[in-house]
Amino acid sequence: MYNLLIVEDENIERRALRYIIENKINSINICDEAKSGLEAIKMAKKSAPDIILMDVEMPELNGLEAQKEIIEFLPNVHTIILSAYDDFAFTQSAIRLKVTDYLLKPIRPKDLIESINRSISLINIQNVRVISDKQDDTLIKEAMKYIDENYNTYISLQSIAAHVHLNPQYFSRYFKSKIGINFINYLSSFRVIKAKNLLLNTDKNITEISQNVGYVDSSYFSKVFLKSVGIAPNQFRCQNKKQSY
Repeated sequence: MYNLLIVEDENIERRALRYIIENKINSINICDEAKSGLEAIKMAKKSAPDIILMDVEMPELNGLEAQKEIIEFLPNVHTIILSAYDDFAFTQSAIRLKVTDYLLKPIRPKDLIESINRSISLINIQNVRVISDKQDDTLIKEAMKYIDENYNTYISLQSIAAHVHLNPQYFSRYFKSKIGINFINYLSSFRVIKAKNLLLNTDKNITEISQNVGYVDSSYFSKVFLKSVGIAPNQFRCQNKKQSY
């Protein structure tokens, strides 16, 4: 869930914004509402929202003045400005204050939903960068440890992504960017290496070996092995039985 703060001095407008969001975007939690710029700063400090819907014309402090204060302590907040002014200089000021989007009143529900969804996408990208910067080696090591300990059981992209607390699609892209091959190919290669060891150092049959390295279907295991090594498992055993791998 993403926390969103509504900043709007008109009660009817606040209610309308809340209604649209609560009925159209399931991933948003409206954490607070503010009726002025000063109140917006106070609520932002209290709730640390991911997204702010910020009216411009408000008492005490206008929306851009409030935004200037808020980004001092929430530099990564995604603020969507709501304004009746279609003014280039005003838009430039908003851009300088790291405003994510700028919607003209009256706000169309479709435009609001699209703007919030764009902000969510930007937050996800931002989170990816944070993970890459802070947990680069840790995530990969944890994923590889999971494979090493569970290669002989069923492992899916979903299960390993859940283990490292990442979205499966992102984990797949992240893994490939760091290792150079995708997760499925890495897992297959790892299992083939384990299978080679069993072929050379045990008398287990192909069915037993396939099960020992995580394949229920021995025929499928043989196809994977053949594709990786270039020869069938039995041929590999015959040719290399006396070699240590």
